[in-house]
Amino acid sequence: MPVSDGGWPTIRTPDQRLRVFVSSTLEELAAERGAARAAIEQLRLAPVMFEAGARAHPPQEVYRAYLEQSDIFVGIYWQRYGWVGPGMTISGLEDELRLAAGLPRLLYVKVPAPDREPGLSQMLEGIRAGGATAYKRFGSARELGGLIASDLAMMLAERFGGAGRAARWPALPAPVTALVGRDAEVAEVAGMLTGPGGRLVVLTGAGGAGKTRLALAVAGQARERWPDGAAFVDLSPVTDPALVPDAIAAALGLVGQGRERPLETVQRGLAGRAMLLVLDNFEQVLEAAPVVADLLQSAPGLRVLVTSRVVLRVRGEQEWRVDPLGVPPPGSTLAVLAEAPAVRLFTDRARDVQPGFTLTAGNAAAVAELCRRLDGLPLALELAAAWMRLLTPDQILARLPGPLEHPGALADLPARQQTLTGTIQWSYDLLPAPARQLLARLSVFAAPFTAAAAEAVAGPDPGDAVHDGDAVQDLATLLDHSMITPAERADGQRAFRLLDPIRRFAAAQLTDPGPALSQLERYLLGVLDAASPQHGSQDRDMRRLDSEQPNLRTVLAWIARDGRPADKLIRALSDVWVWMLVRGHLRQSSTLWQQIAPLLAQEPRSGGDRLARAWLLVAGWTNQGFTNPIDLVDEILPDARRVEKPWRTALMLLARGITRVDNAHGQARADFAEALSVAQAAGDPLIVGYVQAHYGALLCLDGDLDQARALHQEALTIARSVGDENLRAEAHYVLAVDALAAGDAGTAAPELAAAVRHYRNLSHFEGLTRCLGALSGLALKRGDPDLAARLIGTAAAVRDRFGLQPWPWVPQAEQPTIDRAAALLPGGEYAAQLAAGRSQTIDEALTAALPILEDRQPAGT
Repeated sequence: MPVSDGGWPTIRTPDQRLRVFVSSTLEELAAERGAARAAIEQLRLAPVMFEAGARAHPPQEVYRAYLEQSDIFVGIYWQRYGWVGPGMTISGLEDELRLAAGLPRLLYVKVPAPDREPGLSQMLEGIRAGGATAYKRFGSARELGGLIASDLAMMLAERFGGAGRAARWPALPAPVTALVGRDAEVAEVAGMLTGPGGRLVVLTGAGGAGKTRLALAVAGQARERWPDGAAFVDLSPVTDPALVPDAIAAALGLVGQGRERPLETVQRGLAGRAMLLVLDNFEQVLEAAPVVADLLQSAPGLRVLVTSRVVLRVRGEQEWRVDPLGVPPPGSTLAVLAEAPAVRLFTDRARDVQPGFTLTAGNAAAVAELCRRLDGLPLALELAAAWMRLLTPDQILARLPGPLEHPGALADLPARQQTLTGTIQWSYDLLPAPARQLLARLSVFAAPFTAAAAEAVAGPDPGDAVHDGDAVQDLATLLDHSMITPAERADGQRAFRLLDPIRRFAAAQLTDPGPALSQLERYLLGVLDAASPQHGSQDRDMRRLDSEQPNLRTVLAWIARDGRPADKLIRALSDVWVWMLVRGHLRQSSTLWQQIAPLLAQEPRSGGDRLARAWLLVAGWTNQGFTNPIDLVDEILPDARRVEKPWRTALMLLARGITRVDNAHGQARADFAEALSVAQAAGDPLIVGYVQAHYGALLCLDGDLDQARALHQEALTIARSVGDENLRAEAHYVLAVDALAAGDAGTAAPELAAAVRHYRNLSHFEGLTRCLGALSGLALKRGDPDLAARLIGTAAAVRDRFGLQPWPWVPQAEQPTIDRAAALLPGGEYAAQLAAGRSQTIDEALTAALPILEDRQPAGT
C-alpha cells in the first residue's frame, strides 16, 4: 500500500483508479490499441494512452509525465520502431520502455512481422537478453484484448491479493499426443470464457469428436488467466445424476463435513474462487444440470466449461459445436491434402506407430478417402492410424465396413454416434480374440484400473475359462490400438481407462457380466485386506482403496441387484472400518454407506459374519455421534474374544471405552488398558497408536500427565513410522492438550501448529475444531480472553453447522477453558465475543490465532 510522507497509508479517492500506461507506435496498431483500452476498462482500470495532437508541452514531457503517474506498463509492438525526437538517440517507444523499468510490465508482440524495422528488432532482442521480462506473441486485436484482460487480472491477484490464495487443484490430465487442427477453436472457446457473459460454455458434438481434448487444451491455455487456476472433473463413470456433486467433490479433493451434503461441500470449496471448472462427459447425467447453475450462482468468480453431446438447457449457457475435423474435397492437390485437419491428424498419429511416415503421391488418395469415410472423427482417425504398424492406408480402407459419408440420425446425437460405433466395431473386429475378450471384461470397471486389476478381472473364475490369453500382453495390445488410454489415480499407480463410448460398446459385448464382476469382487477383497489394520496399513494402501471406491460401489450395486451373498465383502469392509471412518466413507450420508447398510440386513451365514455385521453397525453408530454402542459391544464381545482376531477385539474394546468416557472413567480406563494390551500382543502398530491417543487423553483428564505424555509420544512415533497422517495429527493435538494441562504454553504452541497443518491436509474439520478449543486455552495462557472466547464460538458454530461430534473426552477437556474465559469477561462481554466467533469461518479463526503460535515446529513433524 502506498504510504504518505507522514507515515500514514495513502488513501485513494474514488476517482483514483489504477492507471495502465499503453505504449505503442501511432503509425500502426490502431485496432490493437482499441482492444487494449477495452480490456483495461473492462477491469475498471484507467487506460493512459499518449495520442498525437496539439499540446502545451513537448511530446517527451507528456509521455514521461503520464508514465510517472501510472501504476502498470503495457507495451504493444509490431513492425515500426517509432519516432526519434530531437536530441534523442532512441525512439520514444524505447524511451517509454526504459522509463517503465520500475513498474510491473506486460509486453506483447504481434506476429507475423515481415517488415519489422531494425531498431525494433534490436529493442526486442534486448528484452529477451535481459531475461527479467518476457513478452507474449499475438495475431489479432481480439486475441490481444483477451491476453491483456487475463494478464492484468492475474497481475492484480498476485500483487494486490493475498499470498497463497491460489487453490492447489489436482493437475489437469496431460494428453500424450498433440492436439491437431483445433488452434482456432481453442482460441475462440477461451475467448468466450473470458468475455462478458461467458460464465458457462458447453462443448457439444458427437462422441469421439474431440470435445474432451479441446476442453483440456482450452483449460491448459486459459488456466493462467484465473487466479485460482483450472480443475478437471471426469463424469464418465457417473450414471446417476444425483452423484454428480459427489464426483466433483472427489475430483477436487473436497471433503464433506458432518451432515453437509455433497453439493454444499462443493459450493463451500468454490466460494470466492476465480477459476475455470471443466465438467467432462455430462450427457449421461443431464438431470444434474441444475447443479451447474447452483455452482455458478454461489461462486460469482467461477467459469464452467462442459462437454456434452447435448446442451444443458440452463440460463446463460453458450454452446460451441465441436464438429469433426475438416476433410479434403475429392480431387485436391497433394499440398491441399496435407493441410486438411483430418489428414494432418491421421498423419501425426500414424507417425507414432510408424516413424517417418509421410504423405506421398502414392498414399495420399487412400489417406484422403479414409478421412472422408471416417467423417473426420478424431477418435475414428486415431483408431485407424493405430493399425499403420501392420497395414497400409489402402489395406485399412479396404477393411472398413462400408461408406460412412451419410450416417443416420439419432434424436439426441445425430449421425456421428453411429459413425463412432461403426469405427469402434471395425477396430474391435481387428483385435485378436483374447484382446476382445479382455476388452469386454474391462467394461465392468467404473474407475481407472491398474494392470494387476485387469489381470484379476481377466479370469479365469473357478470353472470359468472366458479369457484364454496373456492378460498383460492383451492389455498392451488394447493400449497400442487406443482402445484403452492412460489415466491417473489417487494412489499414483500407473492406470488405464476405457473412453466412455468404448466402454459402452465393450459392455454390450459382455453377454454375462457376472463372472467379470465376481472377479472384480475378489480383486477388491484383496485390496481391502491390504488396507486392513491387521497389516499395519500404510498410507499407500489407503490411497489405493480410495482409488477403488467407484469399483467397490459397482460391486455393491451388483450384489444388491442380484441378491448375492454379501458376507465376504461385509467382513472385509468391517476389517477396514477405522480407515473408512478416517477417510469419511462411512458417514451416514455417504453413497458407500447407503449401499452397505441394506446389505447388513441379510441373514448372516456364520457367527463370524454376524460379528462383522454388528461391528459395521458399531462403526455407523459411532459416526452418528456416539449413540451408545455399549449394549451391542457387550453382546458381541464374548464371541469376539473367543473367535475373532485380537486386533478386532482391541477395536471393540476401544469403541466401548470411548463411549464410557462420558460417565464411567474407571470402566473406560479398564477398556483402554485391555485394548492396548490386546493390540500390542497382536503386533498391530496402527491400532496401538489409536488406542494410545485415546487412553492418554483420559489419563490427562484424570491428572496422570506423565503417563499421558508417554503414550502420546509413542503414538506420534508410530504415526511417523507407518505414514498415517491422521494419527500424526491426533498425536500432535493430544500432546498439545497434555502441555496445556501442565501449564506449558511454550510446548503446546508448536504441537498445535503441527496438528493444524496435518488436519488441514486431510480437510478434517472435526480435528480442526478440537484445535480451536486447544488454541482458546493457549490464548488464555497468553492473556487474551477475548480471542479465547471467539475461538470457542467458532468451534461451536462449525460443529453445529456440520453436525460434528468430537470424541466424548473432548468436551471434558475444553470445559475448564470455557469456564475460565467466561469468568474473565464480565457482563455481556463474553457473550459478545462468543457471537463474534460464531460469525467467522474456521480459516478466519485459525488466522486470528496465528500470533499466539510460535514459529518453530516440533522436530520431525
